[in-house]
Amino acid sequence: MKVFVTGGTGYIGRVLVPMLVKVGYDVTVLDREFLNYDDVNTEYDSLDVKIIKDDIRYFEPSLLRGQDAVVDLAALSNDPIGDLDPLKTWDINYIGRARVARLAKKVGLERYIVSSSCSVYGFREDTANEMSDVNPLTTYAQANVEVEKDNLKLGDSQFTPVALRLATAFGYSKRMRFDLAINAMTLNVFKKGKLGLMRDGEQYRPFVHVIDISRSIMTALESERELVHSQIFNVGSASLNVKLKELAETVRRTVNPSSTIEWYGDPDRRSYRASFDKIENTLGFHTEVSIEDGIREIKEKLRENVLDDFPETHTVEQYKKLINQRSHNLGIDKSNIIL
Repeated sequence: MKVFVTGGTGYIGRVLVPMLVKVGYDVTVLDREFLNYDDVNTEYDSLDVKIIKDDIRYFEPSLLRGQDAVVDLAALSNDPIGDLDPLKTWDINYIGRARVARLAKKVGLERYIVSSSCSVYGFREDTANEMSDVNPLTTYAQANVEVEKDNLKLGDSQFTPVALRLATAFGYSKRMRFDLAINAMTLNVFKKGKLGLMRDGEQYRPFVHVIDISRSIMTALESERELVHSQIFNVGSASLNVKLKELAETVRRTVNPSSTIEWYGDPDRRSYRASFDKIENTLGFHTEVSIEDGIREIKEKLRENVLDDFPETHTVEQYKKLINQRSHNLGIDKSNIIL
């Protein structure tokens, strides 16, 4: 199968693409390559992966010809990044990904998979499943809701769209991100012997390792059409719905038992949990990587100097830097900058 991966040099892509190649997929990657390490071209060349440096909003539709499926990962990747420029977030995360799905159908691809987020549920007392009302509280979440809605409507007898609502990602990737909760906590305990946590830590969040995210995408590619056609699946595990104070204690205990937790701010009552029964019961998908395993993996990479607290690992700060650089180079008001 030939698979076209947008955003394929990012945090998820650097784990997913080698996994796809290993099991025999022919992979093409399209990415703007804003924030990637220099080694990606060398790695992907060795894997015989073609990289096209382009934008999902503007690339030529002919690039999709001959492909069998699209995995649409290209997006500004979380709420803080989206808040830097809500209009641009909407432009990329909704309009851009809606364009990819329409073109994929028009060109004749069989399957389209988009990475969405459990953040569409907002904050709630109950456990949200795929039939629950959504409550998007940010531009990032709203764009996910709308792209799901529009792209799943495209499904017909020849075209199968699928949406995966990912829990909060964690774990090691060659395009590392230390702006994700577990990754950031692990880094801070390893480097500083402490981590900060907003009071009172009772809020729940669902998590999923980047390897399991990649496995879920492969499951969506390989499952029978009738099981995934125009369907939404939460991706994660009930065991990975955890309170943040419990998460912080797990990180502290696993990385450095003598480290401390520093509380700050007013109590944060925002909380949500997600159900993952649908993907388990329908597709037989179960996560394999625990929170402790993910923490230990990052700890070892830091200890071995494979990872460090490089500027590139803090995505929000890198986008701010990019905006400032472009505004300086172009001599224009940075409030109007287009990424």
